Order: sequence, then C-alpha cells, then structure tokens
Amino acid sequence: MVDHRKIYRVFNLISRLRSPFGATKTALARDFDVSERTIERYLVLLQDLGFDVTKRANRFRIECVGKHQVTPEDLIVFSLEEAAAIKDAITNSPLRGPLQKSLLTKLYALTDIDEISDTLYRQNISKNISSIRRAIKSKEQLILKSYHSVSSSKTSDRLIEPIKFFSYYTYLLAFEVNSQMVKQFKIDRIEGVHAAGYRWQFEEKHGQSRIDAFGMSGTEPKPVNLKLSMRAHHLMEEEFPDTVNDIHIVDDGAIYDGAVYSFEGIGRFIMGLLDEVVVVKPEGLKVYIDERITKWHEQTSK
Repeated sequence: MVDHRKIYRVFNLISRLRSPFGATKTALARDFDVSERTIERYLVLLQDLGFDVTKRANRFRIECVGKHQVTPEDLIVFSLEEAAAIKDAITNSPLRGPLQKSLLTKLYALTDIDEISDTLYRQNISKNISSIRRAIKSKEQLILKSYHSVSSSKTSDRLIEPIKFFSYYTYLLAFEVNSQMVKQFKIDRIEGVHAAGYRWQFEEKHGQSRIDAFGMSGTEPKPVNLKLSMRAHHLMEEEFPDTVNDIHIVDDGAIYDGAVYSFEGIGRFIMGLLDEVVVVKPEGLKVYIDERITKWHEQTSK
C-alpha cells in the first residue's frame, strides 16, 4: 500500500477509536477491509506512539485527553522523537518540492531544538550530533574519527573546534586545528566523535563563515544570477531545497537570483545541465565553468 494511504488509514482508525463507544476488532477489520491480525498490529502501533488504547469487553477505545491536562506549550512543540516520526512520514510520502519544504520548515519551527538532522534515524549519526552539540556549548575541541573527504578522497582523523550546524544538521562548520582554517564537514561522513580533552584555543579565528544553499562555506557572499529551463528549475529545487526562495518563475523558465560562497557547488550543478542553464552573472562564474570544462577536455584527450 502507498505510504500516504497507510497514514490516512491510521488517522481514520484513531477517529473511530475516539468515538464514545469505541469499536470491536471484527467491525474495524470489516470496515477497513483488512484482517483482524492487521488491526491488532495497528493497535500496537498506536500504543507505541503513546495513545492510551483501552479495552472494555470486546471493544477498543482511545481515551480522550482533557484539555486541562495539556498546556499550550505541549500543543505547539514536538519532542525530538515526535518530530523525527512526523518527518519520516512527510519525506516518505509522495509530497515533493515547495509543499514538502514548507511542511518540514514548520515542523522544525515547532520542534524543541533549533534544527533536526536529515539522518536522525541512524543511531550513530544521532550520537555524533549529540556529542558535537555538547562540545559547541562547552567550547571544547573534538576529534572527528575517520572523516571521509570527497575533495581529497582520503579518510583521516580531524582535530576541530566545532562552531555551528547548518541545513538541519547536514553540515558542521568547524575550525580545523592542523590547517588553521574554518571548514565544513558533512555529518554523515563522520565515523565517530571523541573528546580531545582541551578547551577551544583559537576562537578568535573562527570568523563568521556561513554555508550556502549548495553546501559551500565562506564569509564573502558572491551574487549569482542564472536563467533556468523548467527542468533545471525543478531539479534545483529538488536537489537544493534552500534555493526555493531565490527562484522566480518567468515566461520561458525561471530565474535563480541568490548568493554563494564558492563557485564549486553551484558550478557542479550548472555543468550537469549546460544546455539548460545560462549564467547571467557574475563573469567569474563563467570563467570558472570554462576552466573546468577545458581541464576536463585536456584530461580526456590524453
């Protein structure tokens, strides 16, 4: 069954069980056209989610919660576990593009943490995130164990001073002690996190680095204007959701009018759609694309 139909069925089941007299397993199985065994699994699921499912004689019912028992804060704030469950339901549904982005943004805004990771369901990722969060608050150095760098194709330990998470815990901005530079690290490329046993020593060098919609870090934003075909427009929104607010529809496609900190990220996107993207500005981005294409031709002609 399609995921959104399963969710719809569960909501209908909740509605039935909240009626004054509840319902029997036999009646629910008949009305939902499933086996009683399936209804039993749904009842267990509802209990796991925190619903108080009671049974009197052969009838099941969800006890209604009195309004005096729930504070306004409880109604507008999700716990981490609740937010993760709802997020999984949204991201696994057929919803895509701006609507999905809007729902997720509202979910994050109503969650009791500032940001939520796209990979929270993975226990090791969650553990790493928790360790890094604590280190940021206490201003302690960390060792990122076996970090895999795509740019260098190497795996190594990195001694860092963590600064800030970006893009719902997808990236970490940190000062790397060995290189004496502020760099970005992708959370799911970190094997483990160990305390280094030292406090921050280079806070004055942390600077004001940020990460753009294409995953590149820096301090000086570079204005970019692109003309996109409709296909390029949809691909940009799907692959880089944070670009949505900087895209404007025009008669024959769309315009991306935003800013980046490096040409590398946006350059990769453009080179994958050369016949569907026109660089309006800056000239430096055009030069970067030309140089990358020329280098590729030289390598393939050897």
